Amino acid sequence: MKRSLTIFTILLIAMNAIFSAPLSSPAATVNLIRNEVITRTDLENEMKTYSEAGVNASQAEVLEAMINQKVFLQGAERDGFMVDSRTVDSLYLNQKALLEQQNGITITDKEFEDVVISQYGSVAAYKENIKIQSIMSNYVSNKKADMLRDIPEPTDREIRTWYRQNSSTSLSQPEMMRVSVITKSITGNDSEDAKKLVEIEDIAQRIKSGRLTFERAVLDYSEDSESKSRGGEVGWLVDNAATRMSVGNEFVDTVMDMDIGEVSGVIVTPGDYAIAKVTSYMPSKILQLDDPVQPDSPVTVREYIRQGLIYQNSQLKFVEAYQSLIDDLKKEARINRIVR
Repeated sequence: MKRSLTIFTILLIAMNAIFSAPLSSPAATVNLIRNEVITRTDLENEMKTYSEAGVNASQAEVLEAMINQKVFLQGAERDGFMVDSRTVDSLYLNQKALLEQQNGITITDKEFEDVVISQYGSVAAYKENIKIQSIMSNYVSNKKADMLRDIPEPTDREIRTWYRQNSSTSLSQPEMMRVSVITKSITGNDSEDAKKLVEIEDIAQRIKSGRLTFERAVLDYSEDSESKSRGGEVGWLVDNAATRMSVGNEFVDTVMDMDIGEVSGVIVTPGDYAIAKVTSYMPSKILQLDDPVQPDSPVTVREYIRQGLIYQNSQLKFVEAYQSLIDDLKKEARINRIVR
């Protein structure tokens, strides 16, 4: 009996705590397919997020943005444009692959996770962001397709104006070295790697003494099949953080100090033992409108700017279409703004 009374007392205390806890009063309610409440606490937290991001917005503006998102997601759900968790996971992996492609590096799942957490606070928050962006893109593109046609083509004057305003900051070409390599991959097995190091040091010595050409050594000894098929060429080397993360400080510092035609000794990179040869050099400069954006690229600065301005125009069109869809959904929804 005493034990039963104790349990009852604990339950009573717990229930009192629940029912006596202050509830945050509503700031607004939104109902398109169901009633959803935006509480004052939700609004305060969102205001704090805006402030931390450096966005100066009034309480009314933030609340309206929250209402817009609620009514938009309810509309997407009603009209069948939601995204499942499997699709979100696939989009997450696509973002990792895109980051690797843009920077020319390979990163581990943990490294990508660290990048995500540093910018979004958590992987879950980032995935939620991806989910909403995907829903937004699909829903707006389907419902407002007519508004997204006929993106304005930038004029030559707009292209030249953008170039004048941005050439000194966005269109400079850094100092670049075109590099070919002979490599032996590092396996992580101490005895095997020691053997490979001896082999590549012998190759470097034979090249230096003239008993072996660099080109012949690439064909006979290099273990990187992709560069081997191009005579060892791996492209243009630029001294930046992404390059140093990919090939290491020693490789970058050594190559950037070499002359055209010079062959290095053995360089230890994060994944290989390498011998490098510089085949071309490009000094740093401000690119002109008809220069290629990258050496050997068919895309000129003019075309690069044109594509960028078309993208900018398409984004402006998308924002207009998004707002138009929001306006349509709001006409159907019951919205009560308590905080003004």
